[in-house]
Amino acid sequence: MNAIKRLLNSYLNTGLNTQRNPENNRKIYLINLVGLIGVFLTAMLGTSAMFHANYSQAATLYTICSIYLASYFAQRKTGSKPIYASIILYSMFGFLIFMVYSGGVANTGPLWIFVAAPVALFFDGLKKGLINIAAFTAAVTLLLYYPDNQLLATQYSDEFKERLLFSFLTVTLLSAYYEFSRQRSFDFIVNISRKFEQLAKYDPLTRLPNRRDAEDKLEYEHRRIERNLTPVAVILCDVDFFKNVNDSFGHAVGDQVLVELANLFRTIIRKQDTVARWGGEEFLFILPQTNANQAIIVAKKIQKHLTLSEFECEQKKVKITVSMGISEVNAKTDIPTALKQADEFLYLAKDNGRDQFQPQSVVYKGVPEQITETEAKSRSEETHLA
Repeated sequence: MNAIKRLLNSYLNTGLNTQRNPENNRKIYLINLVGLIGVFLTAMLGTSAMFHANYSQAATLYTICSIYLASYFAQRKTGSKPIYASIILYSMFGFLIFMVYSGGVANTGPLWIFVAAPVALFFDGLKKGLINIAAFTAAVTLLLYYPDNQLLATQYSDEFKERLLFSFLTVTLLSAYYEFSRQRSFDFIVNISRKFEQLAKYDPLTRLPNRRDAEDKLEYEHRRIERNLTPVAVILCDVDFFKNVNDSFGHAVGDQVLVELANLFRTIIRKQDTVARWGGEEFLFILPQTNANQAIIVAKKIQKHLTLSEFECEQKKVKITVSMGISEVNAKTDIPTALKQADEFLYLAKDNGRDQFQPQSVVYKGVPEQITETEAKSRSEETHLA
């Protein structure tokens, strides 16, 4: 019994992945379940047809059963779920059309068509599912109403045909409405989840990543460093005399200055870089595949843009400057150490008069290396441009 249970679990859980969206895993599980039901159902009906000496019907059912099994093992080997789902769906349509054609046992075969609507809508969604159901309905109608029943191997009364089709269309409409409502509910939940994710990871004022998200990105980059040993530079940036802006013009103006600074910083960094609101008027730049020397070029670039920019406060033009501390996360320097160094350099920049970055030179192998912008640019032409 336990062996059978393990076998069933293995069959139904094929293709499930914890990295996937739960909705996708649920769909894969149900596709496997429908396929398994199809295998057992066609096998049992085929065996029943064999016992009743209906060999053509038995052969058809066994063929469909074999298609289900073959497609399952093929998708298990290739991992192609869409193809597997399509084979199951269209094999099911073929099976149902055959049941209408043959009549099944005591002309009850057409009753199986009611499973078509919910399965098609689940597999393909509302739009494509309705298209497939329309094609299936057209095929069944053609079989039932072709002149002189020439496309049927049995006979149905006109009343039965009429009620069968109207009942099927009713089930289809109800299933379509359910799928429409389910999809809307799912989309609503996804949107709510995204909003909560935005609140959890982004600063509501500047729309920059917040401290939590910045820490996550640093952890990701640190794991990458362990693989390829390329450093990550960090620049801790603090707005000079920001309290004076708030005191002189009010917090609303101070908030607007932070928003405009955030927009400016976005234009300076590369796509793979991150600028986050670290807290208050502090910003953190995370520069992957960048060493401390190359980060100096970025700091100069920030200074250059701020020199050319003016911020409007109550119809007055105000110049904003920043102080910056530069450090590097590498194989020998972990994240807390690098952030502590950047913070210490930031306070050194403030103590030395603000509107500057520290260090203005980087020590390698115990030797201070004074670099010019031209030299640093040549080292970083594939990463940062001044």
